[in-house]
Amino acid sequence: MNSETKERVRLHLQEVMERVIQKRTVKEPFIEEEIAVQNPFGYALVPVEVWKGAKFERSFVTTLGQGVLEQVGKIVAEGTGAVAENQYDKHLTLTSFRLKTIDRIIKNQRAAPKKGEKSPVPDLFEELEALSHSTMDDDMYGDVVVKSDLYVHRKDGREEYYSFKTVKPNLDQTAEAKKNLLLLRAGDPKCEAFFALPSNPAGEGRPYAEAHTVPNRLFNMNDERFVLIGSALWNRIGQDENTYKELLEIFQEIGAWSSKRIRKEYFQV
Repeated sequence: MNSETKERVRLHLQEVMERVIQKRTVKEPFIEEEIAVQNPFGYALVPVEVWKGAKFERSFVTTLGQGVLEQVGKIVAEGTGAVAENQYDKHLTLTSFRLKTIDRIIKNQRAAPKKGEKSPVPDLFEELEALSHSTMDDDMYGDVVVKSDLYVHRKDGREEYYSFKTVKPNLDQTAEAKKNLLLLRAGDPKCEAFFALPSNPAGEGRPYAEAHTVPNRLFNMNDERFVLIGSALWNRIGQDENTYKELLEIFQEIGAWSSKRIRKEYFQV
């Protein structure tokens, strides 16, 4: 990332953390008496610091999940000279046969395997090949709108669509991302669409399935043509193999500032 992009990321994170701290210390401060009333047994068993920390953690995780990382992705993409947009709507027209086929793929893959059987490893490339080579006569068409958390239009004309999810998505979230990916790539074969997870809960460089297996029903989580996790995601958005490392350094830098304020203003230590 260039220096301007890094500074934009810093300012964005500072603004986010400023809002979180203001909410927890001024607008909606922690009130110990509320815990004593709402959960008297739990309140009696553990230190109040546990409840106070849990309240801040919930607020922070909610904020981080409300598009903060997607917005960082937009900043990073723009730093490469691309045009980027969050919550981008793509209008597509597909034959009703393809729409029904995509729905059937999702329905079949969501279903739990029969006892004693293993689900086959999904192959998105084969699924898209089958959709693209369909010779089924179909005069019926359907219009769909696919919303992507991050859209990137590169200087060379390439278009990229990212469906950001929590690092441990549930089955519904995974199915939504898979359907959107199939719709985008079937409706516009020249585009690139990805299932995007900001970090690897198993640890960077380790097999994702060591930490979470739910997405395996719908994705081959090792296929980076369609699934980007952690460094693979951020380095792709930033078009540089150092992007993930540089982002972590900025988060750590801002974290040193915000942690000091949280300890003083929220925990009063």
